[in-house]
Amino acid sequence: MSKLKINHLNQIKNLCMSVTIILLLFVFNPIYAEEKELPSAPDFTLQDVDGNTVCLDSLLKKGPVFMSFWALWCKMCIKELDALRPYYDEFDSLGLQMLAISQDKARAVPKVKPFALSHKWKYVVVLDPDNIMRDLYNVQAMPTSFIINQEKKIVFVHQGYKPGDEEIIVEKVRSLVGKKCKGDCKGNCKGECTGKCKGKCHE
Repeated sequence: MSKLKINHLNQIKNLCMSVTIILLLFVFNPIYAEEKELPSAPDFTLQDVDGNTVCLDSLLKKGPVFMSFWALWCKMCIKELDALRPYYDEFDSLGLQMLAISQDKARAVPKVKPFALSHKWKYVVVLDPDNIMRDLYNVQAMPTSFIINQEKKIVFVHQGYKPGDEEIIVEKVRSLVGKKCKGDCKGNCKGECTGKCKGKCHE
């Protein structure tokens, strides 16, 4: 193959890689998403592990929605949900609705509720054995987490998990629904205000 053809192929390859990176930034980078028009969240209706109907519109009447796609076989999914567990009560008090969307197939569904109980999760654990939600929200890998505001817009997407990623999610939730500190203090309520007005927050 001539050097000219090789150079041409390399140029095409580099162009394809650049386009892929831009698409990933658009879909998964929350900062980029905030700078553009926010996408609307698709409607859904699912059953939770207790047989109750869970639909997006009803959840949004109570507050913003956080949802994480997980499965029994996904170790990183479980680590993410375990890492977020200590923040559940705080987020619940702020009105955030937290869903753990199981992608386990029908044969594994009976194991989902006992597993969630064993991990002491307080999240609403819903079942999606046909992976309809994964297609609906274009989930390419797990875990993938979303935050949907009460205007039904997807304001945050986070793909994958490594230790410490929960801090990114927590910071985002607090910036959306947390109470802010008064004056020139930094941080939010829940004991994180600093400076002269430490502990004094807007109601």
